[in-house]
Amino acid sequence: MRNRFDRLAKDVAQEGLTTTGKVVTNAEVAGETQLADVWYEPDPARASERERLGLLGRLAETACTIEAYSDTPSAEEARACVEKHLAVWRGRAARDRAAEAPFLWMLSTGRPAAVLGGLCSARMAGWPAGVYEGPGLLRTALIVLSELPRERSTLLIRLVGGGRVLREAIEDFRRLPLDAPERAIALGPLLRFRAAIAEVGPATPEEEEIVMTTQELVEQFIEQGRTQGMARATITLYEARFGPMPPALRSAVEGIRDLPTLEKWHLLAGTGTREEVHDAITAGTGVGRSS
Repeated sequence: MRNRFDRLAKDVAQEGLTTTGKVVTNAEVAGETQLADVWYEPDPARASERERLGLLGRLAETACTIEAYSDTPSAEEARACVEKHLAVWRGRAARDRAAEAPFLWMLSTGRPAAVLGGLCSARMAGWPAGVYEGPGLLRTALIVLSELPRERSTLLIRLVGGGRVLREAIEDFRRLPLDAPERAIALGPLLRFRAAIAEVGPATPEEEEIVMTTQELVEQFIEQGRTQGMARATITLYEARFGPMPPALRSAVEGIRDLPTLEKWHLLAGTGTREEVHDAITAGTGVGRSS
């Protein structure tokens, strides 16, 4: 990868796609000394899981290489990507002549006019703004991340960008519900990315800004860990005293996000009666009374 921002792109792609097919990062290109950022082969049985990934899932409908740039690639860099793509294609065909031809997705934060012109790219029909397709013979497309609509379906893709694109994507990510699938995919990569910057200190104003804008994610992560730990402790204490917790109550305890409420339930599970625990959880969540 070219820098720490591009490493974030690889990690988000790997986390998002690993349950839907075969993902190889820094994949060796047969007969070449270069590496492909991400190589992906879809599992046909997991199409519904890919749909949940929004635009990232659409990219992954076919075997593909994904090359991400947190800035704007030059014509030379794009040409190197195409060369790697063609080498991957040749190697795949040599192993299995019936294999589907792979696709190349280049992700660019800025608009690389020379690359778009050199590939004779045009807006890709049926795709959002910012997605451009090259000649059909090459099976190559370029996504200008700064031109994508700022909506939830594009969030995972926008998180692999840099500059304003990444800042806005992090803002959108912070507003997601705590149980959003995008959080499960991207929170780990974002926190590792932040930790890598903080470990040696921000090298640029952009990295310093990322450390600041992700502080809330760190606090949310810590709070979520405390909440989950308290929920498990409450269930364990209840079951030590009263036996198995009814499924509806267990779901209510596991689903609550308010730490003070969980702390009250935990105290009650250790000092109150079974009925008092049930009444408190029922009143706090509206679940049906279970005895």
